[in-house]
Amino acid sequence: MSDHSDTGLGACAPAPQSDGLVTRGAAAAASVLANFCALLVLCLVGAPVALAAAPSALDASLEAAGAPQAAPAPIAAWTVMIYMDGDNDLEPWIIHDLEKELGAVGSTADVQVVALADRAAGYTPAAGDWTGTLAFHITKGMKATPEYAVADWGERDMGSPRTLVDFVTWAREAYPARRTALIFWDHGWGWWPGETMKDVTSNDYLDMDELRRALETVGGVDMAGMETCLGQTIEVQAEFRGFARALAGSEDSTGYTTFSYPDILSRLQAEPTMSAAELAVVAAKSIRTGHDKWSLTGSAVALDWRWDRLAQAVSDLGWDLASRLPACRDTLGRARQHTASPPQSYSEVRDLYDMAAQIRARVAGKAVRRDCDRVLHWLQRCTLYEWSAPAEGRMHGTAIFWPAGPRRGAVFSQWVDFPYYASQLTFTRLTYWADFLDFWGG
Repeated sequence: MSDHSDTGLGACAPAPQSDGLVTRGAAAAASVLANFCALLVLCLVGAPVALAAAPSALDASLEAAGAPQAAPAPIAAWTVMIYMDGDNDLEPWIIHDLEKELGAVGSTADVQVVALADRAAGYTPAAGDWTGTLAFHITKGMKATPEYAVADWGERDMGSPRTLVDFVTWAREAYPARRTALIFWDHGWGWWPGETMKDVTSNDYLDMDELRRALETVGGVDMAGMETCLGQTIEVQAEFRGFARALAGSEDSTGYTTFSYPDILSRLQAEPTMSAAELAVVAAKSIRTGHDKWSLTGSAVALDWRWDRLAQAVSDLGWDLASRLPACRDTLGRARQHTASPPQSYSEVRDLYDMAAQIRARVAGKAVRRDCDRVLHWLQRCTLYEWSAPAEGRMHGTAIFWPAGPRRGAVFSQWVDFPYYASQLTFTRLTYWADFLDFWGG
């Protein structure tokens, strides 16, 4: 998906120097390097995964779900797909967004808009009080009732990667386009497991490793949006790297209607030739319109060679910080204390830009300062747009996980999901940041 011949992380440079404070054997270094390169190939190219099904099996599953089998529409410029999980306490907002936001604009020949919407029972009787999962082709003035749906998929588990694969596959076949956007609509909490795409009926969630497997199976999209809390962390961005050109979202908690779909779709319909990066900026800017008083920060990030440079810089920073522990623990602790944290989030979440700035100002060593300079530089380069309200403080568009240490006593709760973080995320498999955190935690 890169638009630059430079392979970024794929250059597979040797592990950074650590001023002699940490040394590793040549065999271990070679092993780390080989794993790093192999994982990068999987991230940027993709690999066959268990979710992939033979065309006949997939067709059968879609037919059983009630997906339409009509001839596909003419090729549009964009197909925008919204994966709407309201099988939880967000159910009333499914109706709101389908009717008052998406239905306020609808689709055009150039911009096709489709949604897969799942509802739960007991939260609102609106729109006929239907439950289950309906597929909608968004038209202007539509209602969120079964009569306006193009297919009834029955009760589907929105926390299953299989459902996401089926939706994207169906949408592309029924409404083909030169570019595609995929927006995730639901609860979410960054990379944390058991938080994103909460499906109460199935008691399931779409964790980050499952999301990436689904993206690998469908071959990715052009632009992605996270209409969830903490959707814009470097860990989440890594799951989309290689499978989306740009990502829009927020590094803090968000309200019920984060993106303004009338703004996004109106702009896209007026300029259907816009790129994925331009659409991500439009989506991030739409958060700022004030239609949702709880969403106070947003950003759009390019997931190309510039992001690779950012990830490498964070990795080198993690390596060099680990090499200085425990000698610099006190100064590093003060740097963490002064680093801005999204005010509506967990205290272990820190703004990435401010983190690098605070570490650079307090921790001695040329290597660390050089790493911090690179983090600041490449974060600015790959951030296409960012904004935050004054109440958010020093937010710059991307957050990172940095819990308090050591991992015992009052701060132990911040480390509960660290085993998942260290073993299941693309970001931590490709960088040394989790290695630093392991040392930092004691």
